[in-house]
Amino acid sequence: MIFNIAICDDEYIHRKVILDYLGMVFPSESYEVVEFNSGEELLENYPEKSDILLLDIQMTGINGIKTAKKIRLFDTNVMIIFTTAVLDFMQDGYEVRAFRYLLKPINYNEFSKHLIRCKNEVLNNKSKYMTIKEIGEGKTVIITINSILYIEMECRVTLIHTDAKVYRTKDSIKKFENELKEYSFYRCHRAYLINLNKVSSIAKNSIFIKDDEIMVSRYKIRDLKMKITEILASLI
Repeated sequence: MIFNIAICDDEYIHRKVILDYLGMVFPSESYEVVEFNSGEELLENYPEKSDILLLDIQMTGINGIKTAKKIRLFDTNVMIIFTTAVLDFMQDGYEVRAFRYLLKPINYNEFSKHLIRCKNEVLNNKSKYMTIKEIGEGKTVIITINSILYIEMECRVTLIHTDAKVYRTKDSIKKFENELKEYSFYRCHRAYLINLNKVSSIAKNSIFIKDDEIMVSRYKIRDLKMKITEILASLI
């Protein structure tokens, strides 16, 4: 597999360090890398395929946190590793689901440890999939589990929301709840099964995934917050 990696930092010297470290962690034939010197440039020329994004937080113009928030509106799969000179922004990491933080000046041992874990996570995510029979098309479709944002029941039809498309099937939401129970999916409402890794924010009786507001049963909100807190703690 070829890993598609992007680096975004407004200082060339930091991009050069990361480039050198990548060459020490990945075999040369196993990855391709593109560089950007600002959040604006990254958003305007976002790569068609991105597996890992090494994103500086403190940049001139739009900072890394705001850049990541915009990216999460159209790409919920890319693994974001923030690079930063300070740790003040770690509390914002859950909203954009950062994989890890690397503190500047970046230490190679820390870089290597986190990049290898990130690489394995990418491989793991791409190896997990499920199949459905799509309504109308009459064909069997393979869906990568990590691409699923949430699953919704609507008028006896189950809708599987992904970044790229909404799939329609007659399979029950209960079937998917059982099938995905070993992954980070949670039945927050009788009509919704959500991917906890895709949640961007929590309201009083709902959560948001991208711009979609999803209702949460009032007797499940506390348990949901606990599960999200566990995921947030794993980022540290």
